[in-house]
Amino acid sequence: MLRLVIPKGSLEEQTLRLLEAADLHVRRGSPRDYHGTVDDDRIERVSLLRPQEIPTYIQDGLFDLGITGRDWIQETGADVGGKSVEPFVGV
Repeated sequence: MLRLVIPKGSLEEQTLRLLEAADLHVRRGSPRDYHGTVDDDRIERVSLLRPQEIPTYIQDGLFDLGITGRDWIQETGADVGGKSVEPFVGV
């Protein structure tokens, strides 16, 4: 099962819209919650964290998939080698 981490803050709304367009609606108790659920058996958990933390969490294996800026991957020096890093266009 997939452990997904998405950015909180300025990229949050765009990311939630992107996931909704893919029929993956993230539900939370309130907009301030750091954890949510998606009604999809393939997704075990969804967390919302600061975008600069996401590359390190992916590197350490705490999450399987994360959405963040390429700049944060470079600035944190996170080793995501061997993991797919793909740009999103128009987000």
